[in-house]
Amino acid sequence: MSERKFRAMGTDCHLIVNTTDEQASTRLIELALARVELLEACWSRFRPLSELNRLNAQAGTGPKVVSEDLLALVAAMRAAWSATDGLFDPTILSSMHAIGYDVDFATMVARDAIAITQVRPAPGMGDVLINVVDHTVTLPAGVGIDPGAIGKGLAADIIVTEIMAAGASGVLVNLGGDIVFAGLTNSGDGAAADQWVIGVEDERVETNLGADGGERVKHWLSFPAGTARSAVATSTILKRKWADGRHHVIDPRTGDISRGDLVQVTVAAKSGAAAESAATAALLLGAERATIWLTERGLLALLMTADDLIMTENSLELVGGHRG
Repeated sequence: MSERKFRAMGTDCHLIVNTTDEQASTRLIELALARVELLEACWSRFRPLSELNRLNAQAGTGPKVVSEDLLALVAAMRAAWSATDGLFDPTILSSMHAIGYDVDFATMVARDAIAITQVRPAPGMGDVLINVVDHTVTLPAGVGIDPGAIGKGLAADIIVTEIMAAGASGVLVNLGGDIVFAGLTNSGDGAAADQWVIGVEDERVETNLGADGGERVKHWLSFPAGTARSAVATSTILKRKWADGRHHVIDPRTGDISRGDLVQVTVAAKSGAAAESAATAALLLGAERATIWLTERGLLALLMTADDLIMTENSLELVGGHRG
């Protein structure tokens, strides 16, 4: 097994690769790190020359040929928008700028807070056109897309798929809490396979409690080794806050920050993109409606209000595991 902890996409990341050959594991770790960099360079809205920023700048000028990676991102965005009835909506870019989140988080919190400019409901993905044959994306005038609520989950999906195809027996990719994993938890050389065990941290608990942060783990989720692919993702208004209580979760129905009773939602699903978009949608729905919405879709989730914890009654059968 080889593993690496590093910073990317503005967050803490962790890679684990298992093979029967330690040198092969190391090579695959390096390949995964390079892939993270390529995806960030393509999708980041904080890199002026990213392909995503170039696409946003050309909104309203017709179809634009894009790379395979950007096409995959926009397609995943549109699918998630449709699956969540518009609750997950990447066309909130103007609102992110309006609340002051127009630069990376570290830069934003270091500067003086800027006044919130007028916000409006997100336009939605309905008029965003994708042509998979010609590899083009068409953005309507005035529409910009932000990968924040799906980019890390989809990146983890892509890397797990590619590293497993390259010969790994097991892979885990954690990009800032968007966790995707597949295969075996060890080298697969005959040793007993352990489960994949994922701890769900409670962002309501101060980070400086306990040397190992164990007090922050609210629940453990376990998945059988050898699973084809499973994912766990969290959406919260508590982790990135600044100025006068602003946070980065935008309600596309208003264009303003989410003001519901939920402060954190963790969802287990078959892919990082699905888990991330479902967690975002549930957070916006509020505790009562989100519990029903998640249960109807067979998704296991942990929902937190300021003073309560709710767990959906679904098992992890649909995502290849069970409750720990």
